[in-house]
Amino acid sequence: MDEESSAKVGDILPRVLEIMGLEDKFEEVKLMQGWAAVVGEVVAKKSRPRAVKEGILYIGVESSVWMQELWYRQKQIIERIAEEFPKVRVTGIRLEVERENS
Repeated sequence: MDEESSAKVGDILPRVLEIMGLEDKFEEVKLMQGWAAVVGEVVAKKSRPRAVKEGILYIGVESSVWMQELWYRQKQIIERIAEEFPKVRVTGIRLEVERENS
């Protein structure tokens, strides 16, 4: 196989995901992994994005205090997601306090 006919996985993966209809999910995973780039390290340690469904980002937070903080920042978070992850369409946020397993 010569260099022209061989392709790197990273070069073909985006097209394969698009064909399979998984490109949006791949972008959402990138958002989940890059959460600290959206909200900062401190907030990222106290919250985690769980899913994006029909444009709504579901976020689990450590406490009601952090829920309120993210509620106040929701417009900023949505704008930051649009900047960092433009292929992920987020129009709203739902917050939920995560309970620890006892």
